[in-house]
Amino acid sequence: MAKKLKNLFKNISDNSNPNSNSIHLTDPEVQERITKLENLIRHHRDLYYNKTPEISDAKYDQLEDELRELDPTNPLLFKVGQDSNPLFTKTAHIMPMMSQDKASTPEEFEKWAKKRYYNQFIIQYKLDGISIELQYKSGIFQKAVSRGDGKVGDDVTENILNAKGLVKHLPDRFTGAVRAEVLLFRDTFEQKYSDNMNPRNAAAGIIRRKDHKGSDDLNLIVYDAWASDSQITFHDEIHKIKWLGQQGFEVVKTKTVHTIQEVIETRQEIIDSIRDSLNYEIDGLVIKGREIDREDMKRAKPESQIAFKFPAEMIDSTLIDVEWSVSGANYTPVAIIKPVEIMGSTVQRASLANPDIMNDLKVKIGSKVMVSKRGDIIPKIEYVISTPEDAEEIVIPARCQACDSELINEGSRLYCPNEDCPNVKYRRIVKWIKKNDIKHFSEKLILRPLFETQKIHTIADLYTLKVSDLTKLEGVQEKSAKKALDNLFAVTEIPLERFIAGFEIEGLGERMVKKAVKAGYDTLEGIKNASVGELSQIDGYAEITAEALQQGVEKLYPEMERLLETGKVTIAAPVTEGRLKGLTFCFTGKLNTMSRKEAQGLVEKHGGEAKSSVTKNLSYLVTNSTEQTTKYKKAQAQGTAIITEDQFLAMLE
Repeated sequence: MAKKLKNLFKNISDNSNPNSNSIHLTDPEVQERITKLENLIRHHRDLYYNKTPEISDAKYDQLEDELRELDPTNPLLFKVGQDSNPLFTKTAHIMPMMSQDKASTPEEFEKWAKKRYYNQFIIQYKLDGISIELQYKSGIFQKAVSRGDGKVGDDVTENILNAKGLVKHLPDRFTGAVRAEVLLFRDTFEQKYSDNMNPRNAAAGIIRRKDHKGSDDLNLIVYDAWASDSQITFHDEIHKIKWLGQQGFEVVKTKTVHTIQEVIETRQEIIDSIRDSLNYEIDGLVIKGREIDREDMKRAKPESQIAFKFPAEMIDSTLIDVEWSVSGANYTPVAIIKPVEIMGSTVQRASLANPDIMNDLKVKIGSKVMVSKRGDIIPKIEYVISTPEDAEEIVIPARCQACDSELINEGSRLYCPNEDCPNVKYRRIVKWIKKNDIKHFSEKLILRPLFETQKIHTIADLYTLKVSDLTKLEGVQEKSAKKALDNLFAVTEIPLERFIAGFEIEGLGERMVKKAVKAGYDTLEGIKNASVGELSQIDGYAEITAEALQQGVEKLYPEMERLLETGKVTIAAPVTEGRLKGLTFCFTGKLNTMSRKEAQGLVEKHGGEAKSSVTKNLSYLVTNSTEQTTKYKKAQAQGTAIITEDQFLAMLE
């Protein structure tokens, strides 16, 4: 059948008769293939927009391309995928959220561009997140609406209110819609959501949560606007982007060029030098003309713009084995594959994330698999190409290798439930060292040997160490031993949120603990004695977070007490006064006298609050550069004071 289809493609393309395509569509085998493709595309669209995709974007594009070649006018090609959820209220869009034509190669782009006769091309990143519409009335934010079917979407306002980059009050009295992409930045994904397939899937899950958990991890980058009254008029695409920046939004990176070749060269430059350095995912470029055509924007696929996709960073390989990586209580499957070259590096290991994803892939030892690698995220198995009959099932470990406890398989997580497991205890010690930024405590040379020789069992044991304990270890000299211990004992007063986060409570980071501290739970005893119901009332907390905090502190309280009884560490009293009380600071760019983390610590020590982004009520943006970065421009637009590092330090004198 494949050979016959290939010949039909050739006949269609060679035949100049405009009705020739319809003749071939009567062929039963071709019609059968079209029906199968339609079913596959519907299935994978639904998974992409609502659940977890089973195949990569590149594989999905191949299905659409094949359908387009067989049946160019098929209605499915012009229909927008739906991301609606029956649990959410439906809201009509102000600005139609339609789809885009795609070009996968320079040749395909050039063919499109030559029909446009543009004297300027606008180039923007194609953000790989979740598209939403932000609705405004007289400059006041009203609602956030998901894509839905392009005309009506889900009201996801509650899950966007805490997202970074949302501007609730615009300087201008704008009524209409702003188009934004909801993104989970790569660093946050790696720290908190790496059990998901990718950042986009994690963001899609967060935006649909009814308890709003994780919504403050989301970021918004805007790229379009649609005025529904005549008070605001956009002259062209560049004016529109500048206006969005002036309103305080983080806007998509935008560039103007004049020729087709410049577009192609810019795309290659971004692939080679820029894409991997970004803290968010992009999967191509959006190319459009400078002029705005509102009628064209209402089409199922606007003709004035195109998505110029990046080449797939994937290659096929064979699964040789699966190893189970152990970190604390958690067991994570890692695929061992036949070595392949991806993006200039040899790949032999790839993520399988967790048992659920591994099972969904239906992968076995011996399966031929498609492997991808993007940015700083480790290689992963995208999908199974084929599996031989003699392939072996992957064995999921049943017992902990360290303590022989029965492992608990929750699907999204395989873990040892034993709090006294050696792996759990060791991981807690490592987390304490890293969380408190204690230098020169090498895992390989110091921590692991000390733990394996039973010199240390708990965090408290660290504070009983002497130089002689370290110099007995292979490869540790007296000078480096002294440095390590000096750094350890230099950290004496620790904020409660960092103290608790250093004990590695599953699902709980320093930022979430700090919310509890700010809500008045500012002692260990206060948290331990609080009920889950009381903690659930904290802004940004759901019951699962409250339970993790209360039960985690209760279980670890004896170990925490032993650490405090050493007298080497105390919990810093909450700062209620100070020179910076009531002030908020955001740091950007390189600092000369300290790290950004140290600067944030100084702010908190003196009663202020450190922010990671430019928010509406930010007091100061601290930077040594006058470069017009996104943070700099946003601070300027909303009237936030911009000061240098020296000026910041002068405020502490």
